Amino acid sequence: MHRWASVAAIAAALALSGCTGNGGHQGPERPAASAPVPEGDAFYDPPDPLPPGKPGTVIRQRPYTPPEMELTLPSRTILVMYLSTGTDGEPVAASGLVTVPDGPAPSGGRPVAAVNHGTMGIGSACAPSRIPAFAGLQDASPVGKLLARGFVVVQPDYIGLGVTGVRHPYLNGKSAAYATLDMLRAARGIAPGAGTTTLLYGGSQGGHAALWSAHHANGYAPDIDLKGVVANAPAVGFEWMPALFAAQNETATPYTGILLTLINGASAADPAVKPAELLTPAGLAAANRIWTQPCMADDPDLPPATGILRPGADLAPLNAALKASATGEVTVKVPVLLPQGGNDVLSNLNQTLARELCDKGVSLEFKYYADQGHTLSDGPLDDAIAWMDARRTGAPMAASCVF
Repeated sequence: MHRWASVAAIAAALALSGCTGNGGHQGPERPAASAPVPEGDAFYDPPDPLPPGKPGTVIRQRPYTPPEMELTLPSRTILVMYLSTGTDGEPVAASGLVTVPDGPAPSGGRPVAAVNHGTMGIGSACAPSRIPAFAGLQDASPVGKLLARGFVVVQPDYIGLGVTGVRHPYLNGKSAAYATLDMLRAARGIAPGAGTTTLLYGGSQGGHAALWSAHHANGYAPDIDLKGVVANAPAVGFEWMPALFAAQNETATPYTGILLTLINGASAADPAVKPAELLTPAGLAAANRIWTQPCMADDPDLPPATGILRPGADLAPLNAALKASATGEVTVKVPVLLPQGGNDVLSNLNQTLARELCDKGVSLEFKYYADQGHTLSDGPLDDAIAWMDARRTGAPMAASCVF
């Protein structure tokens, strides 16, 4: 019963988070072609075929200045499409935002930070760059606070969000890592003053993405000098969700949308996961609707938990896919800050995750904020940004693991 209660908590937090091997690349690539940049949403339609180039090559770019942009520090933000690597190992286009401080870069180049976003949906329109109000371009956001400290800031949309024609492998660790690491490379092709010194920040789905980006950094992107990771309330424990529904427990009904999103994401990454073989007709219809429903919206017509999975469905491929991308599977060689709000249902699970990572040799600091929820704000966010700046400058850590 404790496990089911924990899984229910996981699902609730993930639902709220919306309110939340190609190594050897040796540097930035300039835009692959000089074709006219499409206007409007046509920007997100990738060229067919994709242009040649290494991961991180810029395909196209244009200025990004929506009315919702409230950064007061002199800077420019660029909407970017770039080459990355799909879960099948083939080239794929991805999109995101790069924000660069005005003025000359310091000797050695500006540090670069990636800000990974939380769950907004899984349709191609559910990307921060497509929803300017959620693009984080405010002084009080992680983007604004990092910009004020001299960072170039990138915000990957992730694979399948933003760019059309590819489905989003939701909570797939490798996909999130490749999209993030290649956007960091793309930034160096856009802002010549961007250096290799890099920090990662993310919350919820973005915390999961940041940790997996650190996991894959050495093998996939050795040209990036990663100094540390802030993973705020990372998505954790989702690999237990199928077992909850297999138990045919009606109390799981409020979390049906989470299970269907996980199945969709796993199937986008792994052809062995076949929704039609796992789900009842009603469940499959609901899963298909998730791909096109409005971002951060609920489906009022979801079937109950007892009507989702086919009786006797073989869950092994799904379980394997989710386990492979579980947050606890990462091995990180750089310091990690894991801030966690006490008013977040993931609080206990992420304390356990932090201790598990410490046991694996990760240099980790767990910061507990009793009055915070799932998303950091105010002083705790300032603490996280200051921690990143300290890692940038090489300030020593107090101990290998701090709680």
